[in-house]
Amino acid sequence: MTGTQNLADLVSIGITTKNRWQDLEITLAKIQEVGLETLPIIIFDDASDRACPFDISSLSSQIQFNRFTESKGLIVRRNQIAQSMQTKYYLSLDDDSYPVSGSLEAAVEFAESLDDLLCLSFPIYNPILAEYQNQSFNQEPYPVRCFVGCGHLLHRERFLQLGGYREELIHQGEEMEIAARAFQRNWYCYHFPKFLIHHTASNTGRNWHRMDFYGARNNVFWNDWFIPKQLKFIKQGRTFVSRVIHSLKVGRLGQMQGEFAGLRDISKYKSNREMMSLQIFRQWRDLPQS
Repeated sequence: MTGTQNLADLVSIGITTKNRWQDLEITLAKIQEVGLETLPIIIFDDASDRACPFDISSLSSQIQFNRFTESKGLIVRRNQIAQSMQTKYYLSLDDDSYPVSGSLEAAVEFAESLDDLLCLSFPIYNPILAEYQNQSFNQEPYPVRCFVGCGHLLHRERFLQLGGYREELIHQGEEMEIAARAFQRNWYCYHFPKFLIHHTASNTGRNWHRMDFYGARNNVFWNDWFIPKQLKFIKQGRTFVSRVIHSLKVGRLGQMQGEFAGLRDISKYKSNREMMSLQIFRQWRDLPQS
């Protein structure tokens, strides 16, 4: 692979957005700064309250912008982006995350060397809080359990063969769920440390109660769908107790409410169960998180 032209034949950038136009403009400018504006860029706006206030085409001639009038959630939009792409790889970014250093070309060359790849995870740094949200533990690539959603490289065909993200999860937790399904089909996630993503984690449009609620609810579902039956009761019980205690301690009831909602709706989504064997679960558990 030589140069950005060949890279553009292999990789498209997909960005979902809603009501964060300033963040999106910064992200697109940063993509231009690192020389990736020649890649196909697909942006799906999940029914923002107002139209985009700046000229998107001025930042790249390769942008395909789609604005929807009905909100279906960013998980749905990410699946739709994957379906609309033509390239082998899907570099997924949030509207407030962008690459700042390292070589995407090197990351793709590593991806091309693997015959069992689902996704490459990258180091994620929050420059506002001055802390890593996803830190590298080695200078060379290594296998991990899953990936962080605000910046990762998906093998698009395998992602679609898995059916994409579970849209019933809503809001979060979709990355760990699809990684667990892929793991049982011998498709894996790897961490590539030499491509740094900044995630400003803008508070614009964020609903912390909603994040607490769906984070807890979706974790209940994950435990039900994947934890081996010998361990499931213990895991769900420990998770329930810790969620309730933490919710009461910090005075944010979303986690506790989400825990109850998840337990109430377990049977509704039992068709998604793909429980791991003890052996597979231990292999999964022994890997770094992402």
